Parts: sequence; structure tokens; C-alpha cells
Amino acid sequence: MLTCESASALLPVLDAWILTRGGVQFNLGKLVQLYTSLVGPAMMIVGGLVAARAHSEELRVASEAEALVAKNRLLQGQVHPHVLFNALNGLAELVHKDPKAAEDAIRHLSDLLRRLLRASEHLSLPLWEERKIVADYLALEAIRLGDRLRIRWEWDEALDDIEVPPLLLQPLVENAIKHGIAPSIPGGEVVIRARSEGGMIRLEVWNSGAPFRERGGAGGIGIRNLRSRLTLHFGSAAELQLGPSDQGTLACIRFEATQVDFLHEAIAGPGR
Repeated sequence: MLTCESASALLPVLDAWILTRGGVQFNLGKLVQLYTSLVGPAMMIVGGLVAARAHSEELRVASEAEALVAKNRLLQGQVHPHVLFNALNGLAELVHKDPKAAEDAIRHLSDLLRRLLRASEHLSLPLWEERKIVADYLALEAIRLGDRLRIRWEWDEALDDIEVPPLLLQPLVENAIKHGIAPSIPGGEVVIRARSEGGMIRLEVWNSGAPFRERGGAGGIGIRNLRSRLTLHFGSAAELQLGPSDQGTLACIRFEATQVDFLHEAIAGPGR
């Protein structure tokens, strides 16, 4: 509005100067009258409309950002109870079979709960925190499965500070154990990788056992949930692939190493 008013003050002066150059006598009274009766109010209205439109756009962007955050919280909330439900089922089996193992499992569950509560308070966490969540979850499963579960980490620690959505790898590890290790009498191996390749970050979970194929390419609830959260955080560039690989199953998440956090950018708004 101030800009419009400033412009409106200059326009009559410029018009008067042009008229004077053409031989018309300059009349200050008429100039003031023109400004106060027509130009000034008109430009004030224009300025008000521009300001109102800008405010409306800010409200729209803020509403969209809040909707994204709400959807992300909802998706995360669907994951956490699922993790705890499976962990409690495992504990129920141990209480009668091995009380000492059940006691150790409760300690690991306490650590896992602490990390899950922290994850629920954030839209993203550094990759090292995600590794800790997976490690606590695997400790619980190792007590239940014993020697049948073998874990191998191929982890580039240089990637630890990269921000990712909470519980990015845990659902993939859970699927690997559920579909690849648990059904096998001798058990099997789970390999967890984090590496950089050609400007892309690759997070992989491979498991031995019968190759797992997605039905219709959509996967179960956990996989669909994970895809939705990846889209919220990274936009359309991130991808999740799941399928047979090396006599087992490979789940791979890929996104650009320089890729911005799409969700945080939406919340901050353009230019911030």
C-alpha cells in the first residue's frame, strides 16, 4: 500500500510537468484536488487488494504445510504401534520359554520405545539415529530367533548425518525377517547397507530365503506407508524398489545426495 501511495503521488506531478512543457499553466490546487479525490483513493484500493492477495497466498501455503505435517504424523503413527505389537508378540513367546531372555528383551524394548518417542517428535532424523532404531529392533528379534538370525552391516558412516524420515529402514528389516528368515527352519542372513553411488544415496536391506515379490507392485501396508512418507519428504525423485536379488530379496531406497527435504521446504515456504 505504501508503494502504491508513493507511485500515486508521483503520477500527478509527472502529468503536471508534461502539461507545463506543452504550454499549459501549472495549477497546484487542481493537482492536489486530483490527487485527493481520485488518484490517491484509487491507488489505496489497488494497494489493499494486492496486500490482501499476498496475505491470502501466505495463508494457503501455511495451510498446505500444516496438512503435509498432519499427514506425515498420521503415517508415522501407523508405523509405531505396528512395531510395538510385533515386539510384544515376541516377548509373549519368550516369557514361558526363556525368562532370562525375556528380561533382556524388555530392556531392548525400553530402548526401542525411547527412540520411537524421539522419532515421533521429529519430521526427520539423522541416519545414525535410524541405525540405532534398527539395531534395537534387531536385538529383540535376535533374542527370539537366536542363531537363526544373522546380521551383517555394510554401512558408510560418512552418511550418518543425512536427514531421513524416521523409521525408514525398520519396516524393510521387519519385512526381511518376517518373509525371509522366520519361515526358514535354518534361518538366514540380513544385510543392511548405506552407501553413496553416482551422486545417489542407496539404503538397502537384503535377506536370504525365498524371494519375495510385491503383489501388483503395491506391497503391503508397511511398504505403501513407506512410499507415502518418502514422497512427503523427498518429492517424486525418491524411489523404493523391492524384488528378488541374489537368491533372496532386496529392498532399495534411492534419493539424490544433494536432494532437499521436500517436506521441510514446504513448511518453510518459498524464499526462506
